[in-house]
Amino acid sequence: MAEFDDPWLVDAMWRATDLTRAYLSQNRAHVETCLAGLDAGRMERVLAWLVLDHDELFERLGEPSMAVREIDAVAALSPMENEFATTSAVRRVALREKGLTAAVGDLALPDQVHAVSVCTAVMALQAHGRVRALEEVDAKAVEYERMGYPRPYPVT
Repeated sequence: MAEFDDPWLVDAMWRATDLTRAYLSQNRAHVETCLAGLDAGRMERVLAWLVLDHDELFERLGEPSMAVREIDAVAALSPMENEFATTSAVRRVALREKGLTAAVGDLALPDQVHAVSVCTAVMALQAHGRVRALEEVDAKAVEYERMGYPRPYPVT
């Protein structure tokens, strides 16, 4: 991982990781707080980091299957105003109607963020199960701290 001089990039890295962890741990309150108060520029950075995380996992797993039942359960943790768009987009990806980029391309920015995070969480859950998926996210967080990037905001 390269050094990051941009504090907003470090913030985005943590928010993306924390959002995915919130979905994996079924923590609806944390899902809602991960993006609270972000302007569009900061949210775009979070989205970019989520896409990197998604693509890295996709590359490792190949083309993982995603059960609609799991998509519905994870997407139900999204904020109410994002749930329908998130569920619809991730279902299109799971059914291979569209790739992730095309499925989220027409969505509002917050919907895109939640859809990519939900997609990543569902892939991890299907491939590894909840315990191992959470262990992987936690190991990533430990690595960020080890590299000198402590979480720039308090965990609620």
